[in-house]
Amino acid sequence: MLIRTKQKLKKWVVRAGVLTAVVLLCYVNVRRLNNNIYSNYEKAVEYGRVSENKEIIEPVIAVVFHNNPISKKKNISTYVDHSDNYKEQNVKIVILPTTLTADSIPVAERLYAEINKYNQINKVVLITENEKEIVQHKEMLQNINNIKDIEVVKLSESDISSESKIEKYFHKNNVLVVALVDLNNLNKLKNNFLADEIVWLAQKYAYKMHVFDAIDTQLAKAAEKDYESQFSLSVSKEEPLLKKQQRNLQKYINQYKVPLLKYFKQNMRLGEEKETIWPAKTAQTYRLYDRGSVYIRFFGENDKELFARAKIGKNKGIIVAVIELARKAARKITSPIKSYKIYILTDFEPIVGNEQSLVNDLETDDGVYVKYKGKKALMVADERNQYSRNWLSLLYARAGVTGNAVKDDIELFRFKTVEIENEN
Repeated sequence: MLIRTKQKLKKWVVRAGVLTAVVLLCYVNVRRLNNNIYSNYEKAVEYGRVSENKEIIEPVIAVVFHNNPISKKKNISTYVDHSDNYKEQNVKIVILPTTLTADSIPVAERLYAEINKYNQINKVVLITENEKEIVQHKEMLQNINNIKDIEVVKLSESDISSESKIEKYFHKNNVLVVALVDLNNLNKLKNNFLADEIVWLAQKYAYKMHVFDAIDTQLAKAAEKDYESQFSLSVSKEEPLLKKQQRNLQKYINQYKVPLLKYFKQNMRLGEEKETIWPAKTAQTYRLYDRGSVYIRFFGENDKELFARAKIGKNKGIIVAVIELARKAARKITSPIKSYKIYILTDFEPIVGNEQSLVNDLETDDGVYVKYKGKKALMVADERNQYSRNWLSLLYARAGVTGNAVKDDIELFRFKTVEIENEN
């Protein structure tokens, strides 16, 4: 009888324990759900590569067809080549946007100028479906190419002789055909009568095709200023990941500094008995919950550091980390706070090598993070500069790294930061 009683008691204790755990878990999640403080999937370090507003970007391009006597191809070449587009001779046809905008005007002007450099053009034929759109093109050709002989040919899809009207100019020397086509909607371009006509004729004569866009305008300008090699080098050089992330974080801070500081200050002023103030997730505040790491330092009189704490590697939203640190500081700090510094951190990059190479290889804006037997500590670039002589010893002390510590037990990482401007 006693054994059965013990078994029943044990069973009910286990059941009570499980029930308590379930209740606590539900309570915690209900609170989180009510406050809606779940972190986003996005990381703050990727902010610069994520479009805040999904706007449609229309390409600004021009298509250049030129006669290549050496080529015996029967079909048109449709690859994109940005190396010598603007130096091709024997240009026969150009397709340009019908309506010139602030974005497309520089492209058109540059293309006309480059054609003028490498081709002898005496006459231009403007092919269009709408004569109202030709004024700017005529002015450019007159001013840039000094062309006086400009003929306008208006075509329509119902005109059965349109092909012959265009083709006759191909047999004349020093004549450039400029077709004005609506390039703003590439999805509709396949069904564009004038574009189809030009491409068909270009195939018929085995003309070579290139695309000329904003990239080419930069290359052309570089060639003029004789620094094309420098331009190419700067494009090809791969930017380090931490630098990219730092730049992305700066964009993030530029966008969200005001609300971050607003909720930081509000929660700093709250008493311990008051409920935490969380921003509701809206279209304007949603990205405050992007995941990231945060480090905050608080200072009193004479810039004496009163308290410093970080939230790292817990997949917390930036705003959640900022608010939690604000609440913790409000409870811990008893002296008047004169200023503070809020740092948003990039990812951590492992440091390989001995301590001497670590000291020599760090960049001026690098922070250092150390892990040792489950203990962790960090030091931002500001602190390294402040404790320039013994910063590594101080960092080790923060992480509890003793003098007899085995080097293989110490893991070091570098990172970069973006600081929210200090406010008194």
